[in-house]
Amino acid sequence: MKNIPQIPGERTMKISKVGPAPSRRSASWRPCIFILAATLQLCSWETLSAQQRDPAIEIYGLTGSYYFGNRSHVLKGGEWRPQFGAGGVIPLGSKWALMIDGVTSHLEVNEGPHNRYTYHPFTEFYRQNPGIRNNDRTTQRLISVLPSIVRLWRRDRFSIYVGLGLGFEQQRQLIRYQPAHEQEGPDGSRILVRSEEFVESRDVVSIMPFNLRAGVLVSLAPRVVMRAGYSQIVGYVDTAASRSMEVGIGYRF
Repeated sequence: MKNIPQIPGERTMKISKVGPAPSRRSASWRPCIFILAATLQLCSWETLSAQQRDPAIEIYGLTGSYYFGNRSHVLKGGEWRPQFGAGGVIPLGSKWALMIDGVTSHLEVNEGPHNRYTYHPFTEFYRQNPGIRNNDRTTQRLISVLPSIVRLWRRDRFSIYVGLGLGFEQQRQLIRYQPAHEQEGPDGSRILVRSEEFVESRDVVSIMPFNLRAGVLVSLAPRVVMRAGYSQIVGYVDTAASRSMEVGIGYRF
């Protein structure tokens, strides 16, 4: 416990208890005994002691976070976004496997303020009118299928994997915006005027990203396994790579 300094000039009152305190030593050991018993039970499972050395098909439910590299400077709510999906591991012998994931994530782009580095169809209007709030909204749904060939280093209860592959990624974008158009001003000059009505635009872009991944598979119980990993996803050569951290619970068949 951290010592609390005494205030100068302040009196300290000591409180003492009369009589022996009730003994709870036996009660305090109960959680430790329970944890010890559960650990011994896990260690006693013969099927678990060398489970990871036996190749098997594994199916996972996945969650985690996705970092959008090509939108990292304009994302609303942070660069890391939640992702959800499912994955599988199909053995290709004792040392190799096909790992395939299907995940989805969602992001929203912060549309203002605008500067010389910001891309927007009507950026010039907001530069000329900094006091007008930008109500445009851009959302994007990402759907990825990422197969990889992975090398496995198997131990009794865990396996380490490293691999690479070529996947498929689809970006479904919805833009809701107020367009700006040129209009003649009172002095005859051309000025930009924003429409009061919103317009919606949809766009779909598909790419084939290159992915590198590494992680670990850990046996928790007979036929129950946990997976934790990291992926580096290169979609565009002229932008920063996207990244993914995934964790999941799976079943061994």
